Amino acid sequence: MKKVLFATTALVMTAGVAAAEVAVTGTGRMGVIYDGNDAQFSSRIRAIFTMTGESDAGLSFGGSIRADNSANGNQGTAGSVYVSGTYGKLEMGDVVSASEAAIGDLPEIGYTQGGFAGDLEEISYLTGDGANLDQGPNILYQYTINNISLFASASDGSDRKWFTTTGANDNIECTYDPVTGELVDCATVSSDDTAWSLGANYEAENFTVGLGYAKDGDAKEVTLGGKATFNNIAVSAIYADYSDRDSISFGGDDATGNFVDDLTLTSDNYQLSKTWGLGLEWQQDAIRVAGFYRRDEVRTTDIGDAAGLDDRDFDTFGVGADYDLGGGATLSGGIVDSDWLNDTVADMGVRFKF
Repeated sequence: MKKVLFATTALVMTAGVAAAEVAVTGTGRMGVIYDGNDAQFSSRIRAIFTMTGESDAGLSFGGSIRADNSANGNQGTAGSVYVSGTYGKLEMGDVVSASEAAIGDLPEIGYTQGGFAGDLEEISYLTGDGANLDQGPNILYQYTINNISLFASASDGSDRKWFTTTGANDNIECTYDPVTGELVDCATVSSDDTAWSLGANYEAENFTVGLGYAKDGDAKEVTLGGKATFNNIAVSAIYADYSDRDSISFGGDDATGNFVDDLTLTSDNYQLSKTWGLGLEWQQDAIRVAGFYRRDEVRTTDIGDAAGLDDRDFDTFGVGADYDLGGGATLSGGIVDSDWLNDTVADMGVRFKF
């Protein structure tokens, strides 16, 4: 992948050297998505700005943002910035949770890398990676010593809009008294809890194991996962156990490249109980074949039991293949069958890295 150096600044001082640079890269794709009823053309092009620097004392800092997310990056809900040094790396913005950083997801498939099926290869972690962004940027800390990495992440628990922050500005509601000209009967009408997560993993030569815990209000999550590599084969497994988790949603890109989020379960009748999945990848020279299986176990609440509803399980199967054409181009295709979707879906096309 070629990188275009957009701007470079170097400050040379007697005490040392401080340098910063901005590089522009990009991704693109063109192909066809089959949504179970129709085949549609699909294409996308994105520019990515990556900024890095180092202070005189050796502190590294930087960040990245896609051009199409620049407005949200201005408020910290897209892209991310970081500082790193001897005591670890601190990142803020649209970052993953500590659990996801420690464990990861199942293998991506297809030329849209899972987007054609609503990214069902991604485990529905309770916080981070796009969740809790009504509270503004999330924060993620990582510290690695030898083969062990420790992670901690959190939101700030506030959805108030305050100048350069995001939010709904609906935490406090008051009544205006026209006689005195004062605000009276002020009350808190919404209060967001700090969503937080802890995680750790151990990485050896040919395997990695991770453990994570997250909490968002009354909802809790415990996750365990691992990945092992044998010659050209990689096997992964993830297990997540939830309590008081009353919603789950998936989103992906439609044929025009716009983000959609219409695969959602939110109900007083059901709660997400468990998610577990298996992944398999085979790589031989320019060819990669990957697949995954996932099950989401949804259980009825007391209200659902009283209404005569039954527990439900949602199974998902996906398989895909890639062929590296060289120079940053990859021919890819995938197919997914899921109980979350009405039809079997597929895609095929070419991905580019610039």
